[in-house]
Amino acid sequence: MAIVAEGQRGRAYLSPDEKQATIAVQTMPLGVPETDLPEQALGFRVQLYGMTKHRDLFTLRQLVALTTFNDLVLETREKVLTDARGAGLLADNISLNDGGTRANVYADAVVTYLACAVDRSADFWSTLATWSPQPKNELVAHTFTRQALPMTWDFAEANPFSRSGGNFEGNLAFIIKVIQASTTNFPGKADQVDATTLSSSRVIRPLISTDPPYYDNIGYADLSDFFYVWLRRSLNSIYPY
Repeated sequence: MAIVAEGQRGRAYLSPDEKQATIAVQTMPLGVPETDLPEQALGFRVQLYGMTKHRDLFTLRQLVALTTFNDLVLETREKVLTDARGAGLLADNISLNDGGTRANVYADAVVTYLACAVDRSADFWSTLATWSPQPKNELVAHTFTRQALPMTWDFAEANPFSRSGGNFEGNLAFIIKVIQASTTNFPGKADQVDATTLSSSRVIRPLISTDPPYYDNIGYADLSDFFYVWLRRSLNSIYPY
């Protein structure tokens, strides 16, 4: 085990003391999802090493961080809702899908974006995230460097409150960039249909996207579950489906 710290001329690699090593294994998370990994899926190798649940992909300390941030997302909704009401917005309990535009919709939107930031954090806060040692980088790399969950023998644990790669503030900043760059003045709609059945009478010309013929080369549905666990946990009380 090594501790990576900020030095005067770059990162410094230090041996942990007894207190740091003890803290790393003493944390006990509460309310961790007990969802199962697929018994067999393309690109998944971790089950062979005893990792049979999503929670097995994280250290106890990482689970504490993820569950705590998830809980804070829901607490934030009440804070945002209170502040929105204080600013003069009324709450009518009408959802965005039903045409709502008031305080509760604003609070739900903020919480959804925050949940996406927690979701992105899961990509960095796992025992499959590796350390990028190049001098110009020296940071925690993604769990998903490709469309798979392979076994890794060394991993890096990002500090959520640091200024280095994988920290929560940085993950949130990426979500903000997407929001700022996205157009929000026109509703989007997605249909899963056979291209040969598309009607030519549509008023708006559809944008057609087809998936490349991977067949069963990549287990996309299984990979999406990795993030879905944490996103679902944050939003379950807001979008109960």
